[in-house]
Amino acid sequence: MATSISLQLVDRLPQPEKLAQMLVFSLVATLPLIFGAVHPIVQGVYTLLILAGLGGWLLYALPELPWKDLSWFWLIVPIVLIGYIALQSLPLPLSVVELVSPVRAARIQMVNTLAQTRLNTASISDNGIAGMQSAIFVFSLLLYYFVLTTLLNRNRKLVKGLLYITACVGLFEGAYGLVQVMNPNVGILWLPITSKGAAHGTIIYKNQYASLLNMCWPLSLAGVLIFLGSLKDRAKGRPTKGRLHNFFQSLSLLNIKVLFFLFAIGVMILAVVLSFSRGGILAMLLVIVFLDLFMPCSRKIKLLLTVLPFVFLGGYGSLFGLDGLFSRFSTIDGSVLTRLNIYMSSLPMLLDHWFSGIGFGSFQLLSGVYLKEFPEDLLFDRVHNEYLELAIELGLPMALLFFVWLLGGILVTGKKLVQKSRAIHEESRTSIIVGCAAFCSLLGFLIHGLIDFGWRLPANSLYAVTLVALISYAIQDHPSPMEE
Repeated sequence: MATSISLQLVDRLPQPEKLAQMLVFSLVATLPLIFGAVHPIVQGVYTLLILAGLGGWLLYALPELPWKDLSWFWLIVPIVLIGYIALQSLPLPLSVVELVSPVRAARIQMVNTLAQTRLNTASISDNGIAGMQSAIFVFSLLLYYFVLTTLLNRNRKLVKGLLYITACVGLFEGAYGLVQVMNPNVGILWLPITSKGAAHGTIIYKNQYASLLNMCWPLSLAGVLIFLGSLKDRAKGRPTKGRLHNFFQSLSLLNIKVLFFLFAIGVMILAVVLSFSRGGILAMLLVIVFLDLFMPCSRKIKLLLTVLPFVFLGGYGSLFGLDGLFSRFSTIDGSVLTRLNIYMSSLPMLLDHWFSGIGFGSFQLLSGVYLKEFPEDLLFDRVHNEYLELAIELGLPMALLFFVWLLGGILVTGKKLVQKSRAIHEESRTSIIVGCAAFCSLLGFLIHGLIDFGWRLPANSLYAVTLVALISYAIQDHPSPMEE
């Protein structure tokens, strides 16, 4: 009897592919909740889940994977960068360090002199532990991307789940941020809010919070367009009796799914504005422009989708008060000057380590030495420019390799999406809409990186990789997964 019951329980267990899908959904749903997994322990737990859970499924499904369809050309650069970040963190003979990074070797020699030690080995990175942790995390993101693209190709309904989950996460974060605006004593989970009256959600830095929401609401917009398209198809066979009658007929067909996505979009956009993140707000406006350019829908729909957010902001924003927003933008000159001073003061660090870089997580250790134009009690742990900070951390050769790869991927992917949008047909409508929305939000995320450090939040990095996977899915040929 016990044996038969055990066999029945085993039969009812989800298949390995379903377990992998559940793990993907869990990662997307929960990673932003505890400060965006910024704490090393939380980040380590999620990294372990990806490596063990998704990596285990990958090994299980290894013989069935379509290796011939894998684009190694686009994967080779991330693999090289991961290997280099790990190499920066490994102890090397001091003679090698002196060859590739003389300034770093000089610091080690100074330590030997002052502390009377005999260090014969050292890492290129000034923060080897943080560098190795970053290498492992980036590798887990690459593994996550490969598993997600594989699952999307094997089960196209996975797109639908991702749209719902990102909408729920964005709605929760947005609503939480609005509550913080109305009652600053709510705090960020168990931490108090330092910038009173601004929306943070569960993210400590409001710029990273705005970046997260700017990756969520365009996917909700894709959900609106997809379901509106399906409603339009259902209404085709009905007789027409004038514009007013057709309008009310369309409202009668409107279902809770469209209203849910619309409500989530409104809450998220309002939360971005009330985060008072100037970079996040400007990036949001750019995303709206990109959506107008890339989304495969009529001009009337584009005009409506452009006007509605501003109508929503004007209505509900007046209830919260937008005086703080105007005052924030009135001081943008001072913020720009401060960032420019950080950039200029960081250039000597880049010149001293132009070939090898200083390693991930090392800027906060060296900023007090190089950033001399600021008060002694004011330390910066970030450059506030992802591209400049990456150049400092990786060195110019590796950074240029990454930048060229990134720009090439944007151009190639954008061209393919435009071509598919022009020749769109019913079987690929869903994938193209989702792909275009993901592409536009990713562009906004990358542009936001010019003035902030949203990439450094693990939750944002995972969401960006999710967008890349959805774009890769969209530029392939497959039927639509959304069927009402």
